[in-house]
Amino acid sequence: MLELRQLRYFTAIVDAGSLTRAASALYIAQPALSQQLAALESDLGIRLLNRGARGAKPTAAGLELYKHAQVILKLAAETKNVVTGSAERVSGRVRIGLPSTIAVILVAPLVAALRQEHPGILLEVYESPSSYLAAQLIEERVDLSILVGDSLSDGLRVEPLVDEHLYFVYSETEHLPGGPTSIRLEDLADRPIVLPARSTTLRHLVDLAFRKAGIEPRVYAETSSIQSLLTLVAQGDMGTFVPYSALSWHSANASLCAILIEPAIVRKAQLAHSRMIELTSASQCVKQTLLVVVRKMVEEGHWQGATLSY
Repeated sequence: MLELRQLRYFTAIVDAGSLTRAASALYIAQPALSQQLAALESDLGIRLLNRGARGAKPTAAGLELYKHAQVILKLAAETKNVVTGSAERVSGRVRIGLPSTIAVILVAPLVAALRQEHPGILLEVYESPSSYLAAQLIEERVDLSILVGDSLSDGLRVEPLVDEHLYFVYSETEHLPGGPTSIRLEDLADRPIVLPARSTTLRHLVDLAFRKAGIEPRVYAETSSIQSLLTLVAQGDMGTFVPYSALSWHSANASLCAILIEPAIVRKAQLAHSRMIELTSASQCVKQTLLVVVRKMVEEGHWQGATLSY
């Protein structure tokens, strides 16, 4: 049985002109894409692509399928919008992926705003490490996502959201000399720290800043959990680097102090969805509500260290 996902993958290969480029745009492994193509050709019983050193070109049958698939995918997207738009009020289930740090500060006000403005929408929140969020969009496991960092897939539509400054966070029992409003990385060279796991965007930003400053940090622990990261800092003499969003509702927040880093370490956050599918009416409502909520939080000072980028 043909699947919409197979058709989306096939049209992406034709558009890209090669499996390698298509796999990169779709943010999936090339062997997985090849497997999907082989399954599609097996189901139809015909060769769809001619592959060579210069890439992949559709056969005559493949070109006809490509034209037909574009119509099918467009109708599938429009069908969702027709169904959701036929009701008196917008309703439906919307899946959103969020980095753990941003989920902490954003979920509660977003759900509250949706309950007020669009009570027929059920929001499913998927909290994931930043390195997995783009793949979730491409694989249609979520409808919208906030992505952090600069390395994004061509298969995504991306809009700037906020720029977050990172803070150096330490226990209130530990005192920095002089009570400064910001601190240089050079002044933290001998201080014991705990860092996010190496696969995270946060860790990449911090490592890059230390390399630029020519400093080898004294790292005593690494963790993929923001909760564990801040708990370690609150209970010991180690410090760490996180955006303010990670601190907003943490149980150990009362035991923590935060200070901006100089020169600034900035994490870019973007709102994204897949180019392969159109957003439903419900997803569009969630997107617009999220933009309003984020703007209000930043402008009213509830999201410290963040500046709007849209």
